Amino acid sequence: MGALNDRCNHILNALLWETDYISLQYLVDEIKVSKRSIYYDICRINEWLDQKSITEITIERGKGILIPTEDKKKIKQLLLQEEPDSDYYFQPSERVKIIIMFIFYSRVPVYIDQLLECCQVSRNTIFGDLRVVVNTLHEYDLELEYESKKGYRIGGDAVRARAVFFLLFSELRRLYEKDILTFLPKEIIEEHLGRLEVIEKELRMHYVDGCLLGIAVMMPIISRNSGKLYFPGLRKNEIEQTAEYHIVEKYYTGLEENEKIYLTLHLLGARTTTSSEDIFENSIDESVYGITKSLVTEFEKISCVNFEDREQLERDLFVHISSSMYRYQYGIQVGNPLCQDIMREYPHVFQTTRIVCKYLERMIGIPMLDSEVAFLAMHFGAHLKVVNKKDEDLRVLIVCANGVSIGNMLKREVQNLLPNVQIVGVAAAMDLVNVQDICDLIISAIPIPCLVPVIVVHSVLTEEDRNHILKHSLILNHNKIDVEKSLFDIVRRYVPDAEQERVKAEITHCLRGNLADESRTLWMRNGLLDQLDFAMIYITEEKFLWQDSIRYAGKELVQKKYITNKYLDTIISQTSYYGTYMFLNEKVMLAHAKPEDGVLHMGIQMTVFKNPVEFSNNHFAEIIFVLAAEDQEKHLNMLNDIFKLVENGELLEQIVKQDTVEDIMYSMKKSLV
Repeated sequence: MGALNDRCNHILNALLWETDYISLQYLVDEIKVSKRSIYYDICRINEWLDQKSITEITIERGKGILIPTEDKKKIKQLLLQEEPDSDYYFQPSERVKIIIMFIFYSRVPVYIDQLLECCQVSRNTIFGDLRVVVNTLHEYDLELEYESKKGYRIGGDAVRARAVFFLLFSELRRLYEKDILTFLPKEIIEEHLGRLEVIEKELRMHYVDGCLLGIAVMMPIISRNSGKLYFPGLRKNEIEQTAEYHIVEKYYTGLEENEKIYLTLHLLGARTTTSSEDIFENSIDESVYGITKSLVTEFEKISCVNFEDREQLERDLFVHISSSMYRYQYGIQVGNPLCQDIMREYPHVFQTTRIVCKYLERMIGIPMLDSEVAFLAMHFGAHLKVVNKKDEDLRVLIVCANGVSIGNMLKREVQNLLPNVQIVGVAAAMDLVNVQDICDLIISAIPIPCLVPVIVVHSVLTEEDRNHILKHSLILNHNKIDVEKSLFDIVRRYVPDAEQERVKAEITHCLRGNLADESRTLWMRNGLLDQLDFAMIYITEEKFLWQDSIRYAGKELVQKKYITNKYLDTIISQTSYYGTYMFLNEKVMLAHAKPEDGVLHMGIQMTVFKNPVEFSNNHFAEIIFVLAAEDQEKHLNMLNDIFKLVENGELLEQIVKQDTVEDIMYSMKKSLV
């Protein structure tokens, strides 16, 4: 047999990083296939292991699967060297993306038979996929055009069509790297990639990971000038004076003029990892810096946090937005290969950033795509404060390919996951020298040979990555739970002597498993419905002055000792000085202050005012939430729930009309659960 397919690789990786038995049911739940499919895949894995002269996987009744440590080392090394499996089955979502890319990339209209050969599915399946393709293209104001006896082509704005191609390629990049997207001419692409890397060095720039590859893939299209390019409001003279334009003329002399501009805009718009000191000091743009400061202020206001290193965050965001303005203004899209990972693994940070970006949309006059929101979310997330850091004796180094924001985001997530270790820094793989002198463990986004133990994870941590980290022997030893002297001492006298070792092992396994689950589920337990019980919801028909309404809306928090009176005094003082900035819309106020202004425990109170409270000519509070946040992140999921309620106008009207706390809670549960 040949190489392992993706599903077998997934199963094998799950087994390789576990220190204990994995049950078949766990694999069924993880891979989301039937138990029969798991058995089939294990047989295929065993055939592969047999070819490599490695002991086959066995399933122990009542336990599951556990690969011996020595075999794990051999398998990990083989997987790094393994050639890709050519027998790849495309998922439906992948087929839709591939069909769009295939049609766009072709010099001539495409026939159905070509799509059948490319996707290796039936004619009926392709027709079903094409219906989804039509809907997908409509989302980007593009069309799937068909001409009898000629075939399919993509119609619409050429720059927009290219932007869609970049987005789709970034999502399927791993398939290209595995040589599965055979319609892309890899030799030609690699030649262009080499040339672009030379350009990168000459410009002394560092481009976002994957950007140069995306441009290289687009170069055959650029070289043949396959569509009329239009750049609204283009300041051509300004572009032609840039170092990027001059170097494009040097290395791509044969390009049509508009294509040179297009390539230059990509190089200008992808400089998201340029040194902040270089750009900030040498090309300060007051208008962009003003936007940057406003974005940070907006994030702090909406998320109820304060960035301790705000100045550094503003500088990092300034660098990103300065280069991104080229993309925003001219419709250039570099794609974000981490977009879906950010949305899945950091939903609270992403959703908050999406709300903040409404401010930016008003400033630049165009909508922000999720990929761009994800870039900004990485910056905000990387600067959120990590709390409860304790003894630092295990030294951990974070390693990434490049990209400061990606490395910092990974660093922060590891700090949250392992509050008792010392993160000694973030380094690029190419800069590693004598790491054994500075760290005991490396957590890396790419495989690297090293004397120090290395845990390889995704650039954005997945649940599987968190489990791998928490179950690594160094981490387990560092966070050791002394069951013998604590819990087991309590239960020992109730357990027969013959059963004590087994019970002790099961308790240890349970506690350590819970440790892995804790990091993943922490933010999920902090939703609005988890924090807001019946006692914390008030309904009143009294008339209030706005100052008194805030005291009333937070009185239960004071009585239950979640906050002090100072906290409410601070909210009143800030509202008096800054105005109605705490209003989420004209009828809903989210009252909050800093944790140090009087927060004792995280909590929230909701008050419905039957007689709306006047704060200004345009703001009459019908609902006031008083939020007590004790750190930078635990409350963010609760905030996202509040934003969902605020976006649902009909639900808000229904809540205000309710006469009982039970009815209000029922209405919210229908919306949030």
